Amino acid sequence: MTKRLNLYIYMALLCISSSNASLAEKPPNVILIVTDNQTESLVGAYGNRDIKTPNIDSLAEKGMRFDRAYAVSGVCSPTRATLLTGLIPSQHGVHNGLPSVVGMDGWAAIEEFRSLPQTLSEAGYNTALVGKYHLGVPEKPQIGFNYWVTFPSGHTTSFYDVQVIDNDKTYRLKGEHLTDFWTRRAVDFIDQQKNDKPFFLYLAYNGPYNLPPVVTREPVNRYVEYYTAHLPSFPQEPVHSYLRRLAINTSTVEAVEKEQAEMKDWGVDDAESIGKHGAKPELSFAWGAIDALNNKMAMVNLASEISMVDDGVGSVMEALKERGFEDNTIIIFTSDQGSAYGQHGLWGNSSWASPTPVYKEHMQVPLIVYSPAHTNWGESTSMIINEFDIFPTILDLIEMKDKKIENSPGKSFADTIRGKRQDWDNTAYFEYISTRVIVKPDWKYIKRMFGEEAELYGLKLDPNENNNLIYNPEYAEIIKSLNAEMTTFFDRYVDKKYDPWQGGTGKAILMYSDENGDFIENFPGWEKPIVEKKPRFSDLRQ
Repeated sequence: MTKRLNLYIYMALLCISSSNASLAEKPPNVILIVTDNQTESLVGAYGNRDIKTPNIDSLAEKGMRFDRAYAVSGVCSPTRATLLTGLIPSQHGVHNGLPSVVGMDGWAAIEEFRSLPQTLSEAGYNTALVGKYHLGVPEKPQIGFNYWVTFPSGHTTSFYDVQVIDNDKTYRLKGEHLTDFWTRRAVDFIDQQKNDKPFFLYLAYNGPYNLPPVVTREPVNRYVEYYTAHLPSFPQEPVHSYLRRLAINTSTVEAVEKEQAEMKDWGVDDAESIGKHGAKPELSFAWGAIDALNNKMAMVNLASEISMVDDGVGSVMEALKERGFEDNTIIIFTSDQGSAYGQHGLWGNSSWASPTPVYKEHMQVPLIVYSPAHTNWGESTSMIINEFDIFPTILDLIEMKDKKIENSPGKSFADTIRGKRQDWDNTAYFEYISTRVIVKPDWKYIKRMFGEEAELYGLKLDPNENNNLIYNPEYAEIIKSLNAEMTTFFDRYVDKKYDPWQGGTGKAILMYSDENGDFIENFPGWEKPIVEKKPRFSDLRQ
């Protein structure tokens, strides 16, 4: 009897051991959390002492913080396309914020390229989009996602009373803050997962979204009272000439009407938010940005919405812990692009001034990577990371680096996360239509088309980019060298069809409000933005 009992115990232990081994062999889950218009200096882990982000800070304390991570472009759709494809805008063709209404049902902007969700789906992952998509017509799942919770627009005018697309249902969300809704549905997805299959969650918040008009409207969330009493310290400087210029150029009735028409194509239902909060339609976006400068309501709005997102990060981490997924889930926290909140007399992302502003606040984003198999416990690095490096790094971390991202400039920085020494080209590249930038550890060079002003900053002595050295003859050789390096990079990777610097066009839109006159005038035969059905990447390989 004793021998038989011992045999039963042995067999039970063997089963448990085999089960644990199979769990250990399961590929890690991946959660990519992306916020909207958030530069790195708005996070506690990056030194902000006024805004409460304890959960994001906790993630940084367990993982690795990257102090010089750069967006590839200045607005939402191009950067999100790059995060999911590892390609630059002049390759994937998405140059500006995309409309949701393009005249073609089911249109997806990047379906012809290898994408992160498609790649993981084909590898057996359950895949989920929760939050902002902004890369096509959003009514049905695209590019490899099988759990699909989003909203029609790429532009946010309210966090309440918003229409949402929840898998096969569309309804208006009542009585719940949109950030809390995204978090709740993300946790629902995690709760549905089992141990036999890995999952990928793309949690794409549309908060904090510090753009007008939402940022200058009355804030409504659980942190308003706290930040009203503890007003965060924001830069307060005179209006920048670039912002003033855009405001003057968009002050006509015709310009405002164009903006309003464009919002309809973006799926914005602003009448609902105006009715709820008693606000009046603003004159123009640029004047809204000027209104946000030195505005206490805007400060409270921005700070409180960041804390709302931070609550969401905490809820997701708690859900992972409760389900036993914490030790086998890689979490990446970042933002699509940065956004000024008073620096240099600017407010908003790179589209909110003319010419395009590309200061540090517009380009740098938070990047925190927690990989439980490679615990870093609060380490940080100043290596320069591009957004197009994130996709290949994820593939490397989950042992899928054999999947080739065709012609991507991205390189995996997984060895750095693993604690290994890694040779690295500390250079960042940025493009937003007619503006291109190269950043080195000590230098930043900005080049613009159509005779607009260039800029050069010596970052070692001028980290806040206050002294433009472009006209100083002492730096002529540095300018020449940086220009040559930037030109070589873009010449290597662009698709000429989508390269504005060679007369190329964009997908669905190039300049907002169809202000493409400079391209029409300077490039004979210039082709208008394109909406066309492309074969899916998975179909191209068959």
